[in-house]
Amino acid sequence: MNNVTNEKVHRTEREMVLDVIGKFRTKMSPALSRLAKQSDPVAKQFIPSPYEALDFGTEKPFEEGKNNHGIYGLERVYEDRAVLTPYFECSAYCRYCFKKSRTLAGSAKRMSDEDIDKAIRFIESDSRIRTVLITGGDPLVDPRLLEKVLDKVFPIPHIRNIRIGTRNILFSPEKVTPDLAKMIARYQQIDYDEPRKSKNISIGLSLNHVDELTPEVVRAYQRLIREGITVRGQVVLLKGINDSVSAMRELLETFLCTGIVPYYLFHCMPVVGAKHFRTSVQKGLDLLQELSPYSGTTTFQYVYVTPIGKHRIAPGHQLEYVKIDGSRYIRSTTPYKAADFLEFSDNRELPPLHGINEEGYITSHYLDGHDEEEILA
Repeated sequence: MNNVTNEKVHRTEREMVLDVIGKFRTKMSPALSRLAKQSDPVAKQFIPSPYEALDFGTEKPFEEGKNNHGIYGLERVYEDRAVLTPYFECSAYCRYCFKKSRTLAGSAKRMSDEDIDKAIRFIESDSRIRTVLITGGDPLVDPRLLEKVLDKVFPIPHIRNIRIGTRNILFSPEKVTPDLAKMIARYQQIDYDEPRKSKNISIGLSLNHVDELTPEVVRAYQRLIREGITVRGQVVLLKGINDSVSAMRELLETFLCTGIVPYYLFHCMPVVGAKHFRTSVQKGLDLLQELSPYSGTTTFQYVYVTPIGKHRIAPGHQLEYVKIDGSRYIRSTTPYKAADFLEFSDNRELPPLHGINEEGYITSHYLDGHDEEEILA
């Protein structure tokens, strides 16, 4: 590449970054800012990239398939689970976030007391709901609001599992105080006489690279583990960050030896501005296949997500490809019945790129990623 072409590319990159910054906010906590200066894999996840300006993706890759029953912050797509998002803000903004159009664009708000009460009444009204996931944004940014929600969810008789999804332990590990850990642990109740009536609370902690397991972060989630709270590790597969066997194995082994239970490996969603983060779905299957000779505890549930829910796949799974408007999609018959989805999500019709087969199950089409490097021109 000659000097003239070099300068043209750099000028294009600068212009694209300015465009990205104008559309999507940038935010890092003090702890994360220090870490990003020391770790390139961390920096790539939070510093705006010119590739975010490429024409790609949807603003709502998952949420567009859900209906909140007229209640802000409530979501339901499965029979046995409901999702509450009391607080949509975060202490830092991941550039690949599937809620990018809300958090990074600055259009999010929190659930009001009225919203929370309506959501609780909805959950109370359906005994099929056994699990409540409290997510965000990030619920650990506002512990008082989290406690208010937990106080209302915990007494519901048919709720057996409460899960809290967070990445704030990476962003602000100092916020996980002994008092916070004890507060969360209050909502764990084991019934020794009738175990099936027990209530469990757990943390789903999102971490993507071993560099994120700093001494401060490990101490933070150890405070939760010492209170008897299970911490599960959730990872997003990201090109150039953790899409190698060595990176993924190191992360998994560090999870295990510090008490984190490996849980989900998510394929990066086709969200606007995330094209450069997305590997092929097959790349994740190949990684897990190469990790399979190791201990059986060293594993994830690998999923990609469409508007109707999670699609679980494992090594040996044969992906079916179709071309739609020149792009490669993965076609799948899901385990979800269309009638159930339309009932649970209160939708009148299925989302785009979804249909119904002869047995009544939903068929889906998911935009695949690519493993080759992107080049700006």
